[in-house]
Amino acid sequence: MTDGSSLKLIFLALLLVSQHSFQQEQEEALKEPEEQEEVYEEEPDISERGLAKHLLADYYQYTRPVKNFSKVLNVTVQPQIYNLVEVSWQDDYLTWDPVDWGGIKKINIPISQIWIPDGYIFNTVEMTEPLTNHNARVSNDGRVEVDFNKLVDLTCPMSVLSFPFDVQLCSLQFGSWSYQAHEISFNVLDTFVPKQGKNSEWDIISFKAEKIVTKYENTLGGFNEYEEIFYKLELRRKPLYYIVVILLPTFLIVTVSNVGLFTPHGVHGDREEHVSLGLTTMLTMAVILDMVTGQMPRSSEGIPLLGLYVLIEFVISVIAVLVSVVIIFAHERMVYLEATPPRWLYKFFNENDFGEEFDEDMNVKSHELVQELKFCMEEIRKYLDDQAELLYGNFKETIMARYAK
Repeated sequence: MTDGSSLKLIFLALLLVSQHSFQQEQEEALKEPEEQEEVYEEEPDISERGLAKHLLADYYQYTRPVKNFSKVLNVTVQPQIYNLVEVSWQDDYLTWDPVDWGGIKKINIPISQIWIPDGYIFNTVEMTEPLTNHNARVSNDGRVEVDFNKLVDLTCPMSVLSFPFDVQLCSLQFGSWSYQAHEISFNVLDTFVPKQGKNSEWDIISFKAEKIVTKYENTLGGFNEYEEIFYKLELRRKPLYYIVVILLPTFLIVTVSNVGLFTPHGVHGDREEHVSLGLTTMLTMAVILDMVTGQMPRSSEGIPLLGLYVLIEFVISVIAVLVSVVIIFAHERMVYLEATPPRWLYKFFNENDFGEEFDEDMNVKSHELVQELKFCMEEIRKYLDDQAELLYGNFKETIMARYAK
């Protein structure tokens, strides 16, 4: 019995010793991770990489970055003329203390990793974004800034009645596609118009912004309110090209042609060649009108100012040619048929003295012309008589010579 009991005691003692050693090993195994965590916490990664991992560890990019649901998120938008839109907002989940992160106050984070407002230009025909994978500038206070590089083709109704001295007003409608006015509010800043990089055809007069709240009826019988910004761009065309190439040549051609049409060609005032000059001018104006038609923008509002100007010049040329033809017929009647101008023409000028002088002048010219015609007829008659006498003498000599034989 004594030997059996001693063996049991020894066995129990060995069992207790093995359990104690096993518990110590487990405690040491549990302490090792804690020591490793303590070592890791003692030496944190205070680089931009560590800060970005810290900010994005529990970040959710599919909802508004506000901790209070009733808070309205303010988004500031400032577009520029040449394909750049600056957007900034406050993100409550992207904040940190620069003291804890080695004085880092601003980092760059890819826009694909954070929440971005869904601002959209509604009246676009085509919109391209050359740079898509770019970064957002995030400050330690949660301020996020993003520069969007966009090339936008807009629908802009144009009024060309004053072409080429027209001024056009284009409107750009910008707003959130899905967030309503109680969720996102836009801050309107003064638009930026660069002084360099001017356009060769247009001058930018103004670029202003106006914010309004628009209600749209939904399918449930209610209304959805959205904030929208209307950017109004006022442009003025540069008319120098059209003035030098079309306006001045047209004016000079028509002016010189009209002066030539009503300038006497000879001493007796013959004008037959002037008609061909007028017809040539009309042909030139027709060519210019065809060229202007290709240069002018097409519109159903009416004829642009440039086209109306060229058309009026063409009508002036036609009227000048018709007047020149009438003057030619009247001149022929008064000179060769001894016709006098009608009395109503004297009354139109309301000058009797002028009419009397004109009658005397026409009578003198008619008398001189008649005398010249009489002198010519007398010379012709004398020449014919001399030729007749000469022929008669020759005939008489021939007959006498035959009878003499």
